[in-house]
Amino acid sequence: MRVGLIAEGRGDLAVLVNILKGKLGLDFEDIQFLRPEYDQDETDVHDQDEAQRGGWGRVKRECVERRRIREFVGNAIDEEILVVVQIDTAEAHDKGYDVEKPRRDDPGYAEILRQRVVDKIDGWLEGESDLVRHAVAVEETEAWVLTIFSPKDSTTHGNPKAQLQKLLNKTMSDKDRRRHFQLKEYDQAYALTKPFRKLRDLEKFVERNRSLRLFVDSLGAGRSRPGPTENGG
Repeated sequence: MRVGLIAEGRGDLAVLVNILKGKLGLDFEDIQFLRPEYDQDETDVHDQDEAQRGGWGRVKRECVERRRIREFVGNAIDEEILVVVQIDTAEAHDKGYDVEKPRRDDPGYAEILRQRVVDKIDGWLEGESDLVRHAVAVEETEAWVLTIFSPKDSTTHGNPKAQLQKLLNKTMSDKDRRRHFQLKEYDQAYALTKPFRKLRDLEKFVERNRSLRLFVDSLGAGRSRPGPTENGG
């Protein structure tokens, strides 16, 4: 199986890589980064507009244009494939994203918000969503990472990024913390989420975040792409 990834940022890519390893047993060479590109340098990033640089705008742009998605799907012959689209919901109310959030005290908050975002992504894809799995992180991907460091449910945590920082400051030594934050974004997230790579542990963590559970449960075998027939059909 091969999986193509579209994500808001490089840290999100790293989280997905470790989840895919744990759930599907995929190695790095089985995964292709469609957006953002893994080897893009800082000069390239500086020269891009906001939608290209990162955030939900990058995700929307690729879903609407679908150039990388179509290349990835078109190059797959006789192999199972999936495309994972990752997006946070923290900015769901932004113009252009335009997803209304339910009341935070609604018991179905995570499920309702996630489904609204899934519907929005499918609208951007305009019917080309058969091979897509939706990695919708309510509110941020850091809420998924929190499941590794705290037994508390992080599904509706208001500021998971700040909470994760607080926990890392508490659990890491000064030396380890300095070493960690000297790493690049991808390497930081990869190191923090290595526990996702073991299925037994991943199954424990998903019980602490509903949107993580829904994404992991959505993963499965992709649709095989038939090779060309002898008559070229």
